[in-house]
Amino acid sequence: MTISRSHVSEAVAQLMPNIIRGVQLDFFVKRRVTQTQLLMLLAIRGYGHPSMGRLADGLHVKMPTATGIASRLARAGYVRRAPGETDRRQVLVQLTPRGEQFIRDFQSVIRRRWEDVLGSLNAGELAAFHRVVTKLSASLQGTL
Repeated sequence: MTISRSHVSEAVAQLMPNIIRGVQLDFFVKRRVTQTQLLMLLAIRGYGHPSMGRLADGLHVKMPTATGIASRLARAGYVRRAPGETDRRQVLVQLTPRGEQFIRDFQSVIRRRWEDVLGSLNAGELAAFHRVVTKLSASLQGTL
């Protein structure tokens, strides 16, 4: 049987909610972080030290929405905003140590969840899955 991209994408689409469901809700509740705020934190980390405009574009939201999310994250101590060095009208955003720690903690929870899920694979399947995930990660690097 030939497996198409459509078949694989459907299987991945069904897998992801099950993976996410295993992430403890209390992880976010304790830290008072929403999924939207998590996406912004991850985008900031991916971009390095982005402008608010870059974040809004990357997250596909309007500037006032991005500003509101960043403001809440700044009040919570996860990000810091500062004017641009060359253009003072531009606002740059970067993670604070607390924001960096939040992402490390989140990745640790995700890693443990995947370790549980991958427990059903044998050594050969694990090796094949690792090759595929590594290749996909490399191809997605420039798509932030």
